[in-house]
Order: sequence, then C-alpha cells, then structure tokens
Amino acid sequence: MARKIPLHTTRAVAVVICIFSALACAAQIQPNPTRYEASIAAFENKDISDPPPENAVLLIGSSSIGFWNDQAPADLAPLTVIPRGFGGSVMNDVIYYFDRIVAKYKPRAIVLYEGDNDLAWGLTPETILRQLDTLIEMIKSNLPGTRLYILSVKPSIARADLWDSAIQVNSGFTERAQLDTDIYHIKVETFLLNDDGTFNANIYEADELHLNAAGYDIWAEVIRAALTTHEAPHEGFSFGTNFYRTTSELISDCVQLILNSGAEPLLITLSFHFNGSNLAIRDFSSRATQTNSCTDRLDVNVGAEENVETALYTTNKLYVRGESVRYKLSAEFSGTRNPIAANGNQFLFDNITATPAD
Repeated sequence: MARKIPLHTTRAVAVVICIFSALACAAQIQPNPTRYEASIAAFENKDISDPPPENAVLLIGSSSIGFWNDQAPADLAPLTVIPRGFGGSVMNDVIYYFDRIVAKYKPRAIVLYEGDNDLAWGLTPETILRQLDTLIEMIKSNLPGTRLYILSVKPSIARADLWDSAIQVNSGFTERAQLDTDIYHIKVETFLLNDDGTFNANIYEADELHLNAAGYDIWAEVIRAALTTHEAPHEGFSFGTNFYRTTSELISDCVQLILNSGAEPLLITLSFHFNGSNLAIRDFSSRATQTNSCTDRLDVNVGAEENVETALYTTNKLYVRGESVRYKLSAEFSGTRNPIAANGNQFLFDNITATPAD
C-alpha cells in the first residue's frame, strides 16, 4: 500500500527531486516555482468568490491550458471542468503547488499539459518523465482512484529544434499509460501535424508557438473525444452521440447493451473508429451513474460457445460536431462476414446507414 504523503509536505518534494538527482539538476535549469505565486493566489481568490464544482475534471498545465481557461468549459460541455492553466509552467511547478492547485479540488480526473516549457528550459526527457512519476505518486497517494489524462507535448514551429526530444517525452507518456489503467495518453500531436508529419503553419499564432483559434478547434475536439468515453459516465445525464471529424470517432456516452434480446440492459459508453467503410469498436466503459435519457442500443447475440455471432448498433440522436443536423444511424456486426480473428481482434460493423432524423 502506498504511503500517503501529508499535504503540508508536498512542496518539499520539488527540493527532494534535486537533492537525489543532483548531477542532473546541476546540468539543467529548473525555474523557481515561486514566480507563479501571484497566479496561484488569484486562483485561490477566485475559488472564494466563485466556488468550483465538486467531482470535476481538473485542467492543469502551462499556457496551452491557460489560454484555454475561458473557453474550455464551453468546448468540453457538458462535462464538469475546472480550468487552472497558468503561464509558462513546467512539471515541477505542478508538483510544488500540488496542495493548492490540485489536491484541494479533489477532482475525479486530471488533464495535464506539461513538458513543453520544460524542454525549452533545457530539461531532458528523462528529468521530465522522472518528475511526472513523482506527480503520479502524489496523485495516487493523496487522490486515490483519480484518473490522469496526459496530453502530448504539442508540435510547434518555434520549437522545431526540440521536437525530437518532445517525441521521446511523448513516448514516455505512452509507456506510463500502457502500465496503469488510471492513466491515459491523449495524443494531440497526431492531429496537430500535417498528414506527412510536418508542422501545420495554419494553426499557430504569429509567435509560431501558441495555438490560434483553428488550432484550438482541433485541440478541443481531440480532448473532448478522449474524455467522453471514461468521464461522461460520471455525469448524471446523457449528452448525446457525436461523430468527431478530427479523430474519425463516433462516441455515444450512453448505450443500452442488450444481450440475447430480453436480458436486462446494461448502460455503457461506447466509442467506434470510422475508417471510411466500417465502424470498429475502440473502447467502452460501464456508466457509473444511471440516466433515463439513454436511447442508443447495442443488441448482441451470443452463441452457445459464448462467441458474439451478430450485433446491431442503433442511434437516433447522432450529431456531427459543428453541424446542427441530427441523424439516425444503424450498423451491423456479423461474425461470419467479419470474423474478429481475421481483423486484428476487432469488432467491425458494416452495413452502415445514416439518414437525417425526422
């Protein structure tokens, strides 16, 4: 069992990191976290005048979150969020202010963006990932069960010389997500780069570092899609089925899963990836909260050998992000037509029909 770190001691962790990593710290510049004292105090004052929601998703990190603070609640609605991005912060700043900017909110989930400025300060990928491990331990000790969504270090033209190091950091994020079911890596860089892997000059401000409105449209859609499957079940209502053009995902936050016709339905969230002709089930999660507004269905027929023989997914409230038209859609799975063993153990749904709903 992990030892709980007393909240009054967590600021000292930043110092301990350097004590036990003296050689690494001596060769790198670790900015003084007290430079953000005024920013943190401003958040504390805001918490008094406008108390934040409970059981929310906390958005924490550097200016890529900070410039999104005002718009994020609308972009992620109706997910309950607390935006707390600040300045040009680094991983160690989140560690230093953990009590005041993370633990106090008791979030059900945390979306973290750090690593970008860390590289600009000269910190190595190894140092950044070591500090991330410290932060993960603090979360697990003080906020057990809290899910962590780590955003990739984003590509930027202004820091093109650091991109190889950023790729190393992002690989470290992936490794941690693969080893822990409470950690997810949101690979925003996949959608911010051009298809050939080059930088997309159309999504940056004049400084070629920060995202412009077009960049944040991509950023917000990728994050919203990633959060929906595992965070929507913790909201007390269903907010519909969405197709995300950016990620080619169709996600329903509430589906009635019905086995062999007549069984009591189970409520789940469900995400598909659309590859142009098929919908492949990508992820699902049981709903932690119940709702009476769940109308999507996944009817599954299981054979004598407990293999899924057929399945039918239907929805009459599908929205394409950015459009106002509501669609109804159906898609079929056939174990005979699309055996999962021949398709990388994926359930591929075909015979897709989509028409505007009345």
